[in-house]
Formats: sequence, C-alpha cells, structure tokens
Amino acid sequence: MTKEIRIGLLAIVATALLIWGYKFLLGTNILQSSNTFYVEYNNVDNLQISAPVFVNGFKVGTVKDVYMKPENLNMVMVVLDVDKKIKLPPNTVAELKNAGMMGGKMIDLKYTGNCNDDCYKSGSTLPGKSLGFIQSLVQPSEIDLYMESIKQGLEGVIDTLNHSLTEGDPEEGIGKTIADLRIAVANLKMMTTQMNQLFANSSSHLVGVLTNLESVTNNIKDNNEQIAGLLKNANEVTAQLANARLDTTVLKANRALSSTNDAITSLDETLAKANSTFNELQTLLATMNSGDGTMGSLMKDRALYENLNEASQNLNLLLQDFRLHPKRYINLRRKSKDYELPEEDPAWQLENDSTN
Repeated sequence: MTKEIRIGLLAIVATALLIWGYKFLLGTNILQSSNTFYVEYNNVDNLQISAPVFVNGFKVGTVKDVYMKPENLNMVMVVLDVDKKIKLPPNTVAELKNAGMMGGKMIDLKYTGNCNDDCYKSGSTLPGKSLGFIQSLVQPSEIDLYMESIKQGLEGVIDTLNHSLTEGDPEEGIGKTIADLRIAVANLKMMTTQMNQLFANSSSHLVGVLTNLESVTNNIKDNNEQIAGLLKNANEVTAQLANARLDTTVLKANRALSSTNDAITSLDETLAKANSTFNELQTLLATMNSGDGTMGSLMKDRALYENLNEASQNLNLLLQDFRLHPKRYINLRRKSKDYELPEEDPAWQLENDSTN
C-alpha cells in the first residue's frame, strides 16, 4: 500500500468520524437505524433541533429538523428521528411541552396499547398537540390533588384569621393592627371634615382667585395677536443675529485689537527712542550753551569769531588778487594778454571794505 493510499484512507476515516461526531452531538447516532416521522404545529415555541423525544420518560429519539411548511406558512413542520425499535400505534399524539422550570422544549409521544400491522410507518405524519407551562409540569390527574391541597391550606389560613379577629387579644397581633386601622380611619374622617370646613370658609377667596385667573386668560386671549407679533419679531431678531455671523465679527474685532496693541507697543518704543534722542539733544544744547567743545567755543568765543571773520575776508582778497594778477602765482611761458579790469568790478567793493 502506497503512502498516498494511506493518506487517502486516513482522510476518509477522519471525515467519517467528524460527521459521526457532529451527528452524535446533535443527538443522532448514524450507526443505529431509525424511523422518520413528521408533526405539524401552529407554534413550536422556540423548539430547537436535537431536542429530545420521549416515550413514558424514556428518550427514544431527537428532533431532526424544524421548518415552515411551504404550502401553508401558518404551520411549522417538525421532523422526528425515532428509534426503529419503537412501534407507534394509530392513537399516538406528539405533545410539545416544556422540559423543566428552566426552559427548553421536548416532545413526548403519548399512546395507549400496542400495534401490529397498523403501526405508523417511517415517513408518516403524527398528530401534534402543544401544552402550556402548567400543563407541562402538572399532569391532569394530579390537578385535583393540588387544588385540594391548596383549598385545605387556604381554609386553615382563613380560620386562623377569623380566630385572631374574633377571639384574639386586641392589644397584640392582628387585633392591635385592626384597632390602629380604626383609629387611622377616624383620624382620616376628622381630617376630611376639617378640609370641608376649610373649603367652605375659603370658597369666596377661591372664587376671587378663579375670577382673576379668568381675567388674566381673557387678557391673554385678547392680546393673542400682539403676543404672536412679539414672538415673530423675536424670531426675526434671532434669525438676524444668527445671520450676522457674530462669531466672525468678534474674531475680526479680536484681530483688530491685537493689531492695535502691536501698533501701540511699536508707538511706545518709538516714543521711548524719541525721548532718548531729545534727552541727548538737550544735553548737546546744554554743552553748547556752556561753551564746552568746538561748537560751544564757536558760539561763545568772540575772538574766535572775529579771527574766522578776518580770515574769511583775507581769503576773499587773496582770491580777488589771484583773479586780477594771476601772473604772480602762475608762470606762463607764452605771453598772455594783459588783463583788463571790467567796469564796476565787484572786487573794488571788497578792497574798499577791507581798507575801511
């Protein structure tokens, strides 16, 4: 046997075991032969697949499938997988009931007697019946016994209450409770009487209050149009405020204030620099007024001023002489034309001023 055949056989066996395990978990043993029966219900009340099927408390199968009947969607079809050894007579009824107090559903096959040739065949449809919660937990034959027990218990309780009320101590137990209840009823009666008197004495005031309230409501009714106009105006104002984009305006205002603050800060810096410059200028002017330094000396020293004035006049005479007699200062090889004084020579005035 080759390795491939062994692997194939192992895969087949594993698949078969997987299918068998899945069916076994659902409550179906594929190694046992079984019969299939169908049951119709109006309501299966959350019946699950793999729910147990019992006969006299013995599990004989499971619910194989649950689906809506195609030809009648108001009916639910339940498929039962029952042990082939179980023979179901014609009077068999499949009762759908609760499996216990905690919930869950099961199907109980009820029948009487045995069958020979008239047994249900595999694939047959069984009549179904749904039982309620109480019917599932209590057998019909036991209901009378439960009711009799409840009746006897209630009779004992009622007798005990009657004895406590008629012959019991009024200062203890139920007698005391009844006495307190009588006192509470008397107090309640007295309170209702006082309330009636209070309402009778205050009826005129209540009428006045109701009259004023009626007047107020009539005024509101008469001014209904004005109130509606006020509400309309309020709505228009709120709409205009909403459309005004106040948030954008506030944002722009904040930005403008921020720019203004920056400008004010820059202006403060400029003013500080200007103050510093003015201080330096004042210091310079004070130094000049005191006669210190070159500028101060020029402004305060009279002799320096006169010397400068005299030097300026001498310079003017020198330039005038250079203009009138250039041969004194420049030696030219060729003979130049004699210079002729122009009429109304401006140097004369300077020479006259210097001589004077």
